[in-house]
Amino acid sequence: MKQMQSPKPTFCLSCIMFFIAVASWTVTGQNLIPNPSFEEVDPTVKKMRHAMRNFGLLSDWKALTNTPDAHHPVVKTIKFDHKAPNFLQQFGPQAPRTGEAKAGLYITSNNTKESIVVKLSSPLKAGTYYYFNMYVSLGEGMSNSCTASIGAYFTARVPRITETSKYNLHIASSTMICDTKEWTKVCGVYKAKGTEKYVSLGYFSDNPKGKSIKGGNFRDAYYYIDDVALREMKNVVGMNVASICDMALDFTDIEYLIGETEVYTEIKKALDSYLQYLKVFKFKSLKVVGHANDSEITFENEILSAARAGFVKEYLVANGIDETLITIEGIANTQPKEGEDVDPNELGSNARVQILIEE
Repeated sequence: MKQMQSPKPTFCLSCIMFFIAVASWTVTGQNLIPNPSFEEVDPTVKKMRHAMRNFGLLSDWKALTNTPDAHHPVVKTIKFDHKAPNFLQQFGPQAPRTGEAKAGLYITSNNTKESIVVKLSSPLKAGTYYYFNMYVSLGEGMSNSCTASIGAYFTARVPRITETSKYNLHIASSTMICDTKEWTKVCGVYKAKGTEKYVSLGYFSDNPKGKSIKGGNFRDAYYYIDDVALREMKNVVGMNVASICDMALDFTDIEYLIGETEVYTEIKKALDSYLQYLKVFKFKSLKVVGHANDSEITFENEILSAARAGFVKEYLVANGIDETLITIEGIANTQPKEGEDVDPNELGSNARVQILIEE
């Protein structure tokens, strides 16, 4: 389940108090990419032949061309017949975008280019649109150049890639990815033929669109990859693909005081970005759960939490979400927020709404 935090709608209940409201969105997402962040490993792999060929320890993913790398803590526990001390460290210190793992591969103009492939959790449907994204960062340690020629390629079978292959990427970066500090999202919308069962990541032609960053001609670029996603969409005819790629997928908390009417406009704008998610991606149902602080008045907590949940439902329905797909529940202060450094006596610490989306 992916936790996504969202706006905090509020109600002025008899205008007796100010409070901070928090809404968190949780999505049980149907990401068609197994092991999307490269965190899962094959537990049966205890020994491998060479440290420079370590990608096989990851679950689901396979090396498609040459020797892509698994940057994962478990690498240190594998017994290699042929070790390569500090092999992974040479590519640069970029931390994974999420979790503890990431993949690494070269994009080059010769036959040493690397790529990876995974079988989708279910085949794509003919004529259906799919949203794809992955996050990429240039490894500063070994990169001579950077490129825009990196992305995804969908096939019915595992493709046969050679040094002379000229497969055009179905989804590619729209800009040069030269950032060695932050992660860049490679994103796009793909209309399926109905035969696709695999997606390959990398570069599959013979002349990447790139530039040198250290002087001289383009030679090679080493990229880290993390957080790959492929989701079925609703009909996107007429939608701006760029705006879909720019929409929020990881939502942050929004705080406000109920007495300030201008804040409502800000919350509405934030909710609109979440509405875009609900209108773009298919989902089965959603449950809105309202929470409240411990005000020592039980019935007041129940009313506040139910009112918050009702506000969110009302807003979603008014903006086109099917009312029959939404259920609400107010649970007062019975489930305080966890894992956050908040003072339980501080006003507003648990005034929030949780939205559970089943896809």
